[in-house]
Formats: sequence, C-alpha cells, structure tokens
Amino acid sequence: MTLEPYVPELHFEHIKAWLQSWDEIVTPDGLPKTGFVVPGKAAGFMYRTDSSLALIENLVAAPGLSKEERNEAVDLVVAAICKEATQQGFKILLGTTQLDAVVKRAEKHGFIYVDGGFHVIALRLA
Repeated sequence: MTLEPYVPELHFEHIKAWLQSWDEIVTPDGLPKTGFVVPGKAAGFMYRTDSSLALIENLVAAPGLSKEERNEAVDLVVAAICKEATQQGFKILLGTTQLDAVVKRAEKHGFIYVDGGFHVIALRLA
C-alpha cells in the first residue's frame, strides 16, 4: 500500500463520499492541509493548534474494504500523522471517537485512553 500527502484536488471527493457513508458532511474548507491518504482505501488528518497540542481527526476508510485491508490502510495513516505531529514539535496528539475499535487501534499506536464522559459541542461561526 502506498501513502500520499492529502491533496484536495486529488482526494477530497473520495473522502467526502466515504464520510457521507457515515452520515458525516464535510466541505473542502473543513479539512486541514495536513493529512494522509492511502488512495482508494483510507485517509486521516492532523489539525494543528497554536499550542503544544494537535488533533488527529476524520479518520475514515472506504466502504467495502476487508477488515485486513482497512486495518492496514488506517494504520499507515495513523502512523504518518503521529510522525508528522512529532516532526512539527507537538507534544500531545489528541483524538476523539465513539468506536471501541478506534480506541484499540489508538492504543496499539501508543495512545492512552482518557475516560471523561464528555460531550462534543460545536458552534457554527459563519
């Protein structure tokens, strides 16, 4: 499998379709410039902040992949985001999920599970 940096003109429509299969809506300006794609298989993004914290979000795989293909592709994306965050000097990479499988994958990559019972909130500003 090959891993590529995210290029909106090449990858956005595929990622949009994958996210729509989860009833998620995304626009081009909703994704950061820092992301990685295994073409036709998976993608994920790093949201940078002006602190020592970055976020790993919008991990998604193409519908219909075998479990093995999905795992291999998403693991490549996660590893690339972790490496990029380290290279950019971030000290913490934080992610959120509702899926136990994502927690298990994250732990495999060295993340720790932080139980907080929190709720995600959003405010549209424009």
